[in-house]
Amino acid sequence: MFVEISRLLVVLACTMTGLAVGRAVGDASSVAQSIGGALGTLVGYVGGGVLGRGVERVFGVVEHEVERYPTPRLFAGGVGALVGGMGGAFLAFPLIVIFPSVPVILAGTLVMWVFGTLGVRVAWRKSEELFAMAGLSSRPLVRSSPYELSDGHIVDTSAVMDGNLSGLVRAGLIGSHLFVPRQEGPVGVRVLDDEVPERDDVDGKLVALARRLQLRLLTCDVNLQHVAEIQGVTVVNLRKLASDLRPTHAAGDHVELELVRVGREAGQGVGYLDDGTMVVVNEGDGLVGAGIIRVEIVTVVPTSVGRLLFARPVTAAAPAPVEAASEV
Repeated sequence: MFVEISRLLVVLACTMTGLAVGRAVGDASSVAQSIGGALGTLVGYVGGGVLGRGVERVFGVVEHEVERYPTPRLFAGGVGALVGGMGGAFLAFPLIVIFPSVPVILAGTLVMWVFGTLGVRVAWRKSEELFAMAGLSSRPLVRSSPYELSDGHIVDTSAVMDGNLSGLVRAGLIGSHLFVPRQEGPVGVRVLDDEVPERDDVDGKLVALARRLQLRLLTCDVNLQHVAEIQGVTVVNLRKLASDLRPTHAAGDHVELELVRVGREAGQGVGYLDDGTMVVVNEGDGLVGAGIIRVEIVTVVPTSVGRLLFARPVTAAAPAPVEAASEV
C-alpha cells in the first residue's frame, strides 16, 4: 500500500510538472503541453515505484535497528535531539539575522547539528535519570504503590526452568502477570513482549526470536541447539560451557571427596567434586558417610551433561614399625 500511494503522489507531481513545462514551451492548447503531461506521467510511474520500494526498504532497516533498543532510550534521544537542536538554533539564529551570508548560514547549521547530536548522546546515556526527574520510570515494573495479590506472581528460577509452567499458563490456571526479579550479579533480566504467532511450539518461537533480534540462544537442550544452528542462530550450550570450564582430571590423579550414596552397581559409592562432577568409586559402598576420603581416578567418561569419573579408594600405606631401642 505504501508503494502504491507513493507512486500515485509522484505521478501526480510529475504530471503537473510536465504540463507546466509544456505550457511554458507553447501555448495552452499546444501539443507540447500534452506531450509534457504524458512524459511526466510515465516518469512519475517508473520513478514513483522505484522511490516507494527504496523508501520501504529503508523503513525496514530502520525498524530492525529500532527493535534493538528500548523505547525509553529512543524517546529520551528524540527529546535530547529536539532540545539540543533548539539550543543550537538559539545561538545561531542571531548571527544568521545579523550576517545573512552563505558561510554564516552553513556555520549556523553546523552548530545546530553539533548541539542536536550532543543532546541525543547525553539523553541516551542519562535516560533513566531524566525519566526519574520527570517522575516517570524507564522500568515498567517500578511502581510507587504496592501490587495487589491478584496482580500476578513473582517467579523464581526453579519455576522458570520447570517445563510445566508454560502449559499451566496456556490452560489459564495461572492468570495475571508473571514477574521475574533481577538475578544476582550485573546481568539484568528483560522480558520480551515480542509475539511469534506463526509458530506454535516453544522451541520454534525461541529460534524465531533469536533470528529476528540477532541474539545468541542460551540453552541446555541439545535438540534445540541443533535446530537453531541449522537456521543460522548462534547457540551457547550452558552445560557444555560449564563442563569446559571445569578443571580436567586424568586417569591416575588423586582427588578428595565425600561419598554421599551408594551406586547402581553393587559395591559402588557415589560422590561429587566441588564443581559438581560425579565420581563413581568402586568398592566404595562401605565408605558412604565416612567423611572425606582420597580416591584415584581410573577412567574418565565424557557424557552429554559433562564428564563422569570412575575411581577407586586409595589405601594408605601402613607406617613402618619402629624397633625398640635396646637398653644400654
